[in-house]
Amino acid sequence: MTLHHARIFTVRSLLRSTALAGLAVLAGCAGTPGPSVPFQQGHSLDAAKAAVITCSPNAKRGGNTAVVSSYVGGIIFAGILGPLIVYPVQEDIRDSGEASAVDRCLADLGYERRKLTAEEVRVLNLTYGEQRRVLLDHLVAGGSLDTYGSAGV
Repeated sequence: MTLHHARIFTVRSLLRSTALAGLAVLAGCAGTPGPSVPFQQGHSLDAAKAAVITCSPNAKRGGNTAVVSSYVGGIIFAGILGPLIVYPVQEDIRDSGEASAVDRCLADLGYERRKLTAEEVRVLNLTYGEQRRVLLDHLVAGGSLDTYGSAGV
């Protein structure tokens, strides 16, 4: 292999590694959830709040682990450029890691994340006080806006 071919090979390897690290970082960021409620059929808002409080201490550790893993992965895949790729999105990575850690804990307690529809978010934003609490209770228990009125609420 000539020196010229070795340089081309090295540049291609570097670009490929950088692209792979970038994709890995972006894939990690895509996991940050939007508006949602912890869902478990038949459970109440108060039970879900207690579960979230129980699982909250896992968030910090999960976020830190995600960031450290991203830096290590960046170095492995892109060498010295890895940290430069991770740094600008580390808060997104941390947020995603925190949410994932809490989700894993909630799953152990029998809950799953139920993403709210745009209409549910809109209605919740327009609702206050006891009416909002009752609607959230309904959503946590597995209901939807379609069944909210017919549930005798």
